[in-house]
Amino acid sequence: MKITPAAGRLGAVVSDLDLRHATEADIATIRGLIDEYLVLAFPDQGAMTDDEQVAFTLNFGDPYIHPLGRRLGATFGAGHIVDDLEHPPYQDHWHTDVSWDPEPPAYGTLRMLQRPDRGGDTIFVSMYAAYDALSEPLRFMLDGLTAVHTMGIGAAFRSKAGDATVDATMAEFSGTTHPVVRTHPSTGRRYLNVNQAFTDHIVELSSDESRAVLDLLFAHCTNPNFQLRWVWTEGDLILWDERPTMHFAVADYWPQRREVARVNVR
Repeated sequence: MKITPAAGRLGAVVSDLDLRHATEADIATIRGLIDEYLVLAFPDQGAMTDDEQVAFTLNFGDPYIHPLGRRLGATFGAGHIVDDLEHPPYQDHWHTDVSWDPEPPAYGTLRMLQRPDRGGDTIFVSMYAAYDALSEPLRFMLDGLTAVHTMGIGAAFRSKAGDATVDATMAEFSGTTHPVVRTHPSTGRRYLNVNQAFTDHIVELSSDESRAVLDLLFAHCTNPNFQLRWVWTEGDLILWDERPTMHFAVADYWPQRREVARVNVR
């Protein structure tokens, strides 16, 4: 396989590899690469099926089903995200997938099935880089703080799953507390663990203090110096580490159609 770094702080393109036939040695190499680059893009995977995407992703963890899917009786597999005229996109905000779950996913894969004529990029941010760029006094203050993550107002979820399912899920997941700064179990590196979509407030601060600190962190984390912007080609598959990253699915293509297949693992 050929490895080409894709941006300054994160991301690499892994080419000349058909993931359907990846060997144990290939997977071992990819595990090392994902720890180093956080986001890996594999072009030319257009022949891959949903089941083959699931099999590849399971090399990196155990099955994860989104809480809304659990409530609807979904089984583990590749979920298709379709955005078109009747289904407006809702991923166009900074988020880390399902951070409001006490046990959120650790890795994800996305496979581009149909891309619009233009636009529809995905932007990833290294939360290692965001943490490292903070001043030492601010890092010292943040260490030891915890934040509550919620589903937010749930408007995006309601458009996809319906009010009844979202209300029941909100009752079950009313708020989950995570450290503001976490240490990655594989790399030992520290990273910011907040995101604009789902981080509601910092427990140890007053309401005004929490809002001021989170607003500062949200603005800081979206610095382009910490980003990789991926311009999709149909057949691309991306594997990323959910924990020290957040992402933004650019919705500039709507109402054109865009379809991706997603698999997450713990």
